[in-house]
Amino acid sequence: MSNLSDNIEKARAASRERFDNAREKASESKDAAVEKMSESKQRAAVLLGEGKEKAAQSVAATRDAAKKAVGKSEETIAKSPLAVVAGGVALGALIGALLPRSKAETKYVGAAGKKINETARKAYDAAKDAGQEQIDTLGLSRDSVQDQIKDLLGKAGEAAKSAAEAATDAVKTDKSK
Repeated sequence: MSNLSDNIEKARAASRERFDNAREKASESKDAAVEKMSESKQRAAVLLGEGKEKAAQSVAATRDAAKKAVGKSEETIAKSPLAVVAGGVALGALIGALLPRSKAETKYVGAAGKKINETARKAYDAAKDAGQEQIDTLGLSRDSVQDQIKDLLGKAGEAAKSAAEAATDAVKTDKSK
């Protein structure tokens, strides 16, 4: 019977040892998992911070580009109000191209994009109104305006191209900073 008791005791000891080893391995695995989670959280926080910073830079670049484009448009309005209508269309297309596309961009830049879009619409409307006011002030008829528009089509194209290039250059300059 003593032999049986010894065997039972050895089996218990072996079971305890296996249990203790398993507990130790589980504890080590848990510690490793907690460490990996902590590292992942830290990395995610860093990436989020970088994403916010890049979004803020994009917002600033877009604002600056819009301000420069509006300034250029105001200058063009003063020089050639009839050409502004075409320039306003080109400016609207350029600003539309700068608006956010992805969900992340929409989340971080969406409000600024909406404001830029509204500003572009106001600039376009102002240009259109200024052009119409100039036409009315000059007492021009629809046919004479159409003739002048045809003559100024080259100038309007150049004005639109100039406004688009100025805005594009401003965006490129801001992005390279």
